[in-house]
Amino acid sequence: MNPDKYKKSQIIFGSGGGFTNLVNEYHLLENGRLYHKKSTDTVFTELGKQNSDSVKILFNKTKVLFAETKGFREPGNMYYFIKFKHDSTTNEIVWGASKETLPAKVKDLYKELMNLVHLK
Repeated sequence: MNPDKYKKSQIIFGSGGGFTNLVNEYHLLENGRLYHKKSTDTVFTELGKQNSDSVKILFNKTKVLFAETKGFREPGNMYYFIKFKHDSTTNEIVWGASKETLPAKVKDLYKELMNLVHLK
């Protein structure tokens, strides 16, 4: 499966920038599959299927977060992001490492999403 061609909702998250400008991007699909791709890769690597209850909770938190946040874009040299792709729209939150204005809910969701990756 190619997450770029996936038709249902997905949460895209990761980080990038710095000297190399390398981007690590993760795609959590609504069906629970998790994928990884570096900006230097040509294909996605599947990291496995996640627990369906956990995935539902993460998607609900993401929907609420994007409804409340209305987008946030303050990248730095090193940046982090969460995107929510739903239907034909993609909403995005981007921040740098030292941004104090970032809502705590964004930080918390990012940590939860990254925990999926670190558990693999």
